[in-house]
Amino acid sequence: MADNMKKQLSSEEFDAQKHVFDICSGGDVYNDLLEHRQKFQMLSEDTAVNLKKNVYRNYTQFIDTSKEISYLEGEMYQLSHVLTEQKAIMSQMLEMSIGNKEASARNKDMPQSKDDQKRTIASLLDRVEGCSRITEVPGRFIVHDGDLVELDTDTFSEVQRVHAYLLNDSLVITTFVPNRRGPVRYKYQALYELDSLAVVNVRDVGPVKNAFKILMFPDQRIYRADNSRTKRTWLDKLEEAKKNKAAADAHRRELAEQMSVESSDYNPFDEDDDVTSPVAPVESTSMLKVEWLVELPEDLDMCIAQRNFEEATDLIIKTNGYLDSVPQSPALKEMRARVDHRVKQLTDVLTRELQVSPDRSLRGGPQVTRRAVTQLIRLGRATQACDLFLKNRSASIKQSLRQLKIEGATSMYITKLCSVFFNHIIETGKEFRFTFAENQGCFSAFVVWSKAELKTFANHFSRQALAKKTSVSTVAECVGIARSYCQQLSVIGLELLFALNSLILRGIREALQYNKDQLIEASRHRNVDERWYPLNLKNPSAANNLIQEMYQLGFEDFNALVYDGCFVSLSSSNVAFTKVLLSFLHDALKLYLPELYPDLVWTIRDVMDSHVHLMETAVTSDRFDDERPFIMKNVDYIFNRLLPLVEKKLKDVADRSLKELKDLHKRHQEISQKVQNLGALI
Repeated sequence: MADNMKKQLSSEEFDAQKHVFDICSGGDVYNDLLEHRQKFQMLSEDTAVNLKKNVYRNYTQFIDTSKEISYLEGEMYQLSHVLTEQKAIMSQMLEMSIGNKEASARNKDMPQSKDDQKRTIASLLDRVEGCSRITEVPGRFIVHDGDLVELDTDTFSEVQRVHAYLLNDSLVITTFVPNRRGPVRYKYQALYELDSLAVVNVRDVGPVKNAFKILMFPDQRIYRADNSRTKRTWLDKLEEAKKNKAAADAHRRELAEQMSVESSDYNPFDEDDDVTSPVAPVESTSMLKVEWLVELPEDLDMCIAQRNFEEATDLIIKTNGYLDSVPQSPALKEMRARVDHRVKQLTDVLTRELQVSPDRSLRGGPQVTRRAVTQLIRLGRATQACDLFLKNRSASIKQSLRQLKIEGATSMYITKLCSVFFNHIIETGKEFRFTFAENQGCFSAFVVWSKAELKTFANHFSRQALAKKTSVSTVAECVGIARSYCQQLSVIGLELLFALNSLILRGIREALQYNKDQLIEASRHRNVDERWYPLNLKNPSAANNLIQEMYQLGFEDFNALVYDGCFVSLSSSNVAFTKVLLSFLHDALKLYLPELYPDLVWTIRDVMDSHVHLMETAVTSDRFDDERPFIMKNVDYIFNRLLPLVEKKLKDVADRSLKELKDLHKRHQEISQKVQNLGALI
């Protein structure tokens, strides 16, 4: 049978929908589904075992392959280094061949020692992860580098070890890679342009020694060197690099003015066609000297400092559009690098706006995050904005649930819990649809987030509503409240009721099991003291109250069992059993799910079987010879009146044939036969 199923499932013509339809079209659907589920589990276990065997069988090949991969990885790193050096050499040769006066002037005004000239910017690619954009700027080279320790600006405690690279136009900060493989040792953290930072010496006071401060508008960092000599080297190198860059910028401006004058007198027809025209680089340089573009870095710094995020984003979008029309040149690459640096600063600030911290209030609803999220989307970081927005909302929900006080009835707390949680989800969904309307790809992330938050809610809910020793009436009331609130998510297009039901299914099963045990135990206690005579309610008023109570539980003709105004033609134990069983069934059916059908039916069967067994013991006991006819009348009531009523209620809700309860009807015949045999013996 298992081999046939394997062949059927692995067949190219296998149709899953048709297979399920064939299973469901049989006579006994429930048992067929259970049987197929067991078969699938067996196949899954066999597959897992075979997979493990294959892993063990090919273990040596896995080791050899991993060694080859490691060797290949090393060769790829070496190849990357060679290609990077060749790219740098080709770029230099190209600039020399076209007579790039600007690059030559910059190199002329940047004096370098022979050792510095050998240390090219290309080495960063092999040692620093995530620095490819840094190496794209032509003319950059490493002036100095070394290890430093970053200190907290308030407490002066150690934050982390870093490795700093001083370039001829900027300062690069990298962090150490903890589990490094290959030549990569550092990870890119930040880049600060030399013309936008200031270096301040920090005096040795208390525990702070050999430190200096880097001021970058609007931020600052403190770094500590290993010794005073290393600190002095860093201060001198930084100051020298800043002066050299200022001088190079001044020469570049003079050269640009000179080249613009020369280009105005240039006639392209005076030279042969194969001579490269200098008009393109001149045009690019002149286009980058417009006033608003020259002042752009300072304007962006000011906007970020003043938290004018909208204007900063507008400037970035305007700049990117303008730079797209500028011809390619080394100056353009340098300008793009400066713009990208400001974009990263703006992104970091917007990210901090959305991050959750103990000193940041989460009140105000999801609309509070709209400003930062909108600007991140405009900057092309919709995925990051989506992730930060949902994390912010998760923290807000967690804080709101933590503030709820557990007091009063369980249903009151559950009502507050559901109101807070599902209203947060609805508010988040509405804001998400508004903010990410143009980013449809992010909506799947919202659905996944909603299901994850629902799981957290289900844990809170289960600890209170589905705790041990909770009555089924309380469970039914609380589950009904949760389902009602969950259905309200349809206003934002979410349908998570099925997910909620699956998350609380285990707790409901445990509650049914606990209440079943309580019903059986209570029935035993009542039968111990039973004397087997009709129940006397003392007055017609009490009888009417009982009739009304039974009517509300679905026993509409219970009044037929009442006679002489206050007598019931049943024992007190059977009247009490009828009330608790119908009450339990009334509440349990509110919880009904198709997955709960077996649990509910077997609970009813076990409770009825236990009570019938107690009555069978009594009717066949010598203690109750005189009461035997009355006991038998109660037995007939259980099988002819109460059991059919229970079956009808179950069938109306489950819409299934109750084959599991058919064995109970056979018990009626067995008890009747035993009583007849006792009468014959007497």
